[in-house]
Amino acid sequence: MMTIFKNYSCCLLTTMMIAISFSSYAQAPDKVLKGADPQVSNAFFKKYPTASEVKWSRIDKTILITFSSGNEFSDAFFDDKGNWLRTETAITADQLPQAVRDGLKNGEFSSWEKGSTYRVDLPGGLSNYKVFVYSKEWNELELTFDQNGKRIL
Repeated sequence: MMTIFKNYSCCLLTTMMIAISFSSYAQAPDKVLKGADPQVSNAFFKKYPTASEVKWSRIDKTILITFSSGNEFSDAFFDDKGNWLRTETAITADQLPQAVRDGLKNGEFSSWEKGSTYRVDLPGGLSNYKVFVYSKEWNELELTFDQNGKRIL
């Protein structure tokens, strides 16, 4: 009786492990950018392992990879050898550092309408901030600020 129970338990345990492994395999995200150079694909998924809704395109020698992660939507830029160049993430104006908000409020474009805002993550752990502004005549200008609110030309 004990031998039958042991065999039944072993068989049940093996079946459960196989079922779990198949369900885990089915849920694993595709970690390959189809059609992209393998070094770019590997570098991207190493940097952003939880990325979803991933799409890529080539702009000259730069690879643009659009993706989401959590509630954030980003564009990552890599060179054609897989070196990360920068990542631009859409943020709200409220998420800009206070120094950048002050620079917008007190700078030469203070009367212009504010549009889309982005955090630009750079190698070395630095971040810049990009803000699109519009004049009353709907001229568009892209302003870039460092973390201290200083405008970068």
